[in-house]
Amino acid sequence: MAKIPIFLKLMIGIGMMIILASLYFLKDHPYYLWVRWTGNILLIVGIVWIPFIKETDKKQINT
Repeated sequence: MAKIPIFLKLMIGIGMMIILASLYFLKDHPYYLWVRWTGNILLIVGIVWIPFIKETDKKQINT
């Protein structure tokens, strides 16, 4: 099994938190769209990178 790096998990988690926080707390502010798009970009890039940046598990490789 391949492991997903911690920075990728953090990127996806921070993206989701930014999106949720902007939906609940920043709806009336003028920079709402910029913050929401930042969260969307982090989330989408994190999800797209998952198949390309997986670390191989060294224990399962027979040499």
